Amino acid sequence: MRVIALVMILLMSTIPMHVEATSGRAITAEIVMSQNVWVSSDIVLAEVYVSGAPFNRDITLNWELSDENGIVTNGSKVFQMGGSTHIIQLAMNHFYSSGTFHDLSVEVILDSSSALDNMPFTVLRNSLLEPASNLVVFGDSLSDMGNGNADLIVSTVFSSPPYWNGRFSNGPVWIEHISGEYGLNTTFGNGLSPGDNRAFGGSQTGQGYSYLTLPNTGSQINSYLANVQSSFTNSDVVFIWAGGNDFLYGTGNPDLISQNMASHVQALAAAGASRFVVANLPPLELTPEGASRSAQQQATMASDIVDYNSKLSVEINNLSSSLNLDVTLIDAWTIFNQIVSNSDHVGITNTQDQACTGGATVPLVPLPICGSGANVVANVDQYLFFDKAHPTATMHRIIGDFAIMNIGDADTDGDGVTDSLDQCDWTNDSTSVDSEGCDWNQQDEDNDGVANGRDDCLETLEGYDVDINGCADYQKDTDGDGLSDDIDPCPEDVSGNDHDSDGCIDLVDQDDDNDGVLDIDDSCVHGMIGVHSFDFDGDGCHDNEDSDDDNDGLSDIDESVAGSDPFNVDSDGDNVWDGQDAFPMDSSEWKDSDGDGYGDNIDAFPNDSSEWTDSDYDGVGGNSDLFPNDPTEWDDSDLDGFGDNSDNCPLEAGTSVYPKGCPDRDSDGFSDDVDQFPDDSSDWFDSDSDGFGDNNDAFPDNPEEWVDTDMDGYGDNSDAFPLDETEWFDADLDGCGDNTDAFPDDGTECADSDLDGVGDNSDPWPSDPLEWADSDFDGVGDNSDFDPYDSSETIDSDGDGVGDNSDLWPLDPSRKRDSDGDGVADSVDAFPTNPGMDSWTGVLISLVVISVIVVGGIFLLKRSRAPEILDKEEWTSEKPLEAPSSLDWD
Repeated sequence: MRVIALVMILLMSTIPMHVEATSGRAITAEIVMSQNVWVSSDIVLAEVYVSGAPFNRDITLNWELSDENGIVTNGSKVFQMGGSTHIIQLAMNHFYSSGTFHDLSVEVILDSSSALDNMPFTVLRNSLLEPASNLVVFGDSLSDMGNGNADLIVSTVFSSPPYWNGRFSNGPVWIEHISGEYGLNTTFGNGLSPGDNRAFGGSQTGQGYSYLTLPNTGSQINSYLANVQSSFTNSDVVFIWAGGNDFLYGTGNPDLISQNMASHVQALAAAGASRFVVANLPPLELTPEGASRSAQQQATMASDIVDYNSKLSVEINNLSSSLNLDVTLIDAWTIFNQIVSNSDHVGITNTQDQACTGGATVPLVPLPICGSGANVVANVDQYLFFDKAHPTATMHRIIGDFAIMNIGDADTDGDGVTDSLDQCDWTNDSTSVDSEGCDWNQQDEDNDGVANGRDDCLETLEGYDVDINGCADYQKDTDGDGLSDDIDPCPEDVSGNDHDSDGCIDLVDQDDDNDGVLDIDDSCVHGMIGVHSFDFDGDGCHDNEDSDDDNDGLSDIDESVAGSDPFNVDSDGDNVWDGQDAFPMDSSEWKDSDGDGYGDNIDAFPNDSSEWTDSDYDGVGGNSDLFPNDPTEWDDSDLDGFGDNSDNCPLEAGTSVYPKGCPDRDSDGFSDDVDQFPDDSSDWFDSDSDGFGDNNDAFPDNPEEWVDTDMDGYGDNSDAFPLDETEWFDADLDGCGDNTDAFPDDGTECADSDLDGVGDNSDPWPSDPLEWADSDFDGVGDNSDFDPYDSSETIDSDGDGVGDNSDLWPLDPSRKRDSDGDGVADSVDAFPTNPGMDSWTGVLISLVVISVIVVGGIFLLKRSRAPEILDKEEWTSEKPLEAPSSLDWD
C-alpha cells in the first residue's frame, strides 16, 4: 500500500496546477517625472512604478490631476503586472486651464489593498516672444554673466569654483534662459569692451560706483551708450533688474531707489529704446543674508521693499503712458513668494539655507558669497539659495521660465499663433497651422462648417448645407425617393398629410405653414403659408399685429424712448436682449442692481448706490477711500498722510516711517517713541547703549568703544595708539606698539636693529648682527674676542692660545712665553726657569771640557810620579793563577 501511495503522489505532482501568484509585500506606487516645470503646450509624461502586486490579476490605476483651482482631469487604467515592477505611462496634454501649481495623484487598487502617491509639478502658460534683434542687460549680480569676475578687484574675493564661469551662482543665470528663448547669444562686457550684458555684481541703482570700483546701473548705461552703441532700434529689448544691493548694503530708501530706476528707463528711452523688461525686488528679508539681520531690520526691509515695488509700478506705468513705451514689469516679489509657498512643485526642498558655506575669503570684508574651497551640498539643485544672497541655477531657470511667460504673448497650445488671434484650441499639428491657429484637421477646406478631420465629404460645393459628417444633400439620397437630399427637406420621410406640400408630412414637419418659424415657436402655426415679408422677429405673425417686432421683451414704444433698434433684439450687441438690458445702448453693461446709474460690470459695489469705483481694489469705494490708489489703506484718522492700517499712531499725526505715522521731531524717519536720539536726525538707535548712536558709533555693538580715530578697527578707549592706524596694543607698556615691538613682552626693549635677538638698549653693537655682548668690557664683542673674559686680551694672531699682549712671539705659534727672561722661549729653553742656561749643548760641552781637564790632570799627575818596578819575586808571588772571571768585574 505504501508503494501505491507513493506512486500516486509522484503522478499527481506532474499534473499542472494553477496557483495564483501572490506577494508577501505590500503594494507600492511611485510617480516619476523627468522634470518639475512644464509649459501648457507640453505633453506631460509621468511613469507610475507599481511593485508588490501579484501576477495574473486585474489591477486598477485611478489618477487625478488638479491645480490650485480644483480638479482638472482624471482617468482610470486596468493592467496586469508584467514583472516584479510594472510601469504605467501617463501622457497628459490639453489640460491647462490657467492654473500654475498642479498635483498628479494616483491610487492603485487590488481588492481591499491600495497604494497612493502624489507628484507636485508646475505648468506655465506657453508664451510667444515678439522677435528681437538684441537683448541689452543692466543691473547687478543677479544678471551678471562674468563682468564682476573679470574685474581685477572683484576676482580677488570671487572664485570659480564654487561659482560657475564667473556667474554668481552654480550655473547659468535667468537672463541666459530668456536670451536662449529669443534665439539670441548675449555676451557680457564692461567699460570699453563690447558685450550687451553690462550687469555688474555688487552694483546699486543710480550713478557712480559702489565701493569705489563697481559701476552702478547709471554708470553701466552711460558706458554702454558711450562705448558700444549710442542709440537703440525698435527690435532691441532692454532688461533692468537692480536695487537689491541698495536695500542690503545701501540707502534702502524706496523713494530714491524707485526714482533711480525711473531715471534709467528715461535715459535709455532718450536713446531710442522702446521695449523694456523691468523686474521689481523679491522679499530680500527671506534670503539667508536678510534672515541674518535683526527682527527689527527684517521688518523694516520687508516693509520698504513692498513700498519700493509699489512706487516702481507707479513710475513704470507713468513712463509707459507718457513716453509710449512697451514695458513689461516682472513681479519678482510675487514669483518668489509663490515658489517658496509651492517649492515642492518646482523641485526645491530647501528655501532657507545656502548651498555653499565657508571657503577662503578676504578677512574683515563682509561679503555674502562663498570663498575658494567652499563646501557645496550634494543636492544643490534642490536649494533655492546658492549663497547668502544669490539663487541657485535651479532657481534662476525657474525665474527665467516665469519671466518668459510674463514677457511673451499667450500662446497656450504652442502653435505659434497668440491666443487673442487663435480660433482653434489645442492645435496638434503645428506644421499645418494657418494664420487663425488651426491645423489641417481643424480647418474647413470646403467651407461647409465641418472641420476636415470630421468631414466625410471634403469637396462639398459652396452654398450647400451639410450633415454632421460634412456631406450635402445633393451628395446623397437617403430615402431613395429619387430626390436628392438637397431638395428633399425630409429625405427619410414616409406618406402622410403635408399641409404646406414641402415634402414633409405634418407629423414630422416642424413648420407646418412653412413660414420659417417652427411650430413650437410659431404664434400662428396655421397662418399664411410661406415666409411673411413683414415678420421681422419670425414669430409667425405679421409685423402689423406684433407690438414687439423683434420679440426682445422691450416693446416698440419703449425702444423708441430708449433709442434702441426695434428690429434688433440686442441693439448694443452685448448678448443681452434689450428687454432685459438696463443699458440697451451700452454693449459693456446690461444690469444695474443698485440703481445708481452705473452698470454692474464697472460698478465695484453693484449693491451699494453710494459707491461704484474702487481703484485700488481694497473693498472700500473711491468716494469714501482716502487712499483710492493704495489697496492696503482707506482711512486716515489723524490726517497725517499715513493710512490707519499702517499707522502705528492712528490717532496722533506724525511723519515717522518706522513705525509709520508717529511724531518724529528730528524728521529722521524714526518716531520719538523708538528713537533713542529724538533730537538728532543722524541717529536713532544705540545698540550697545553707550550714548553714541549706531550711525556715528564706529563700534555699535561694543559699549566700551565708539570712536576709532585712526580707523584701525580698535576703539580709541582701548587703542594704545589712537592716532596710529598701524598700532593698537602695547603689552609691555614700553611705548612701542606690539606690531613694531621686537620684544612685545619686554618693557625694557623695543627695537632690534640688527635682528640678532638682542634689543638695541642692551646690545653694545645694535647695528652689528654678529655681536651683542662684551663680557670683559674691552670694546671687543664676545663673538670676536679671543678671551671674552680678559679685558687685556682680544687677539691671538698665531693661534697658540696666548693673547698677543702676553705672547712675546705673537706671530710664532711655536713660541709664546720666556719664564726665566733669558730671551729664549720656554718651548725651546731646556732650562726655562734658569736664566743662565737654555740648552744641553752648553752643559755637554762643559762636561766634556771638565772631563778633559780631569783626565789631563790625572795624566799629568801620573807622569810626575816614577812608577815602582816590582821585582820578579814579588810579582810572581802576587801573580794570579788564572784570568779573573768577567763576573768578578761586576
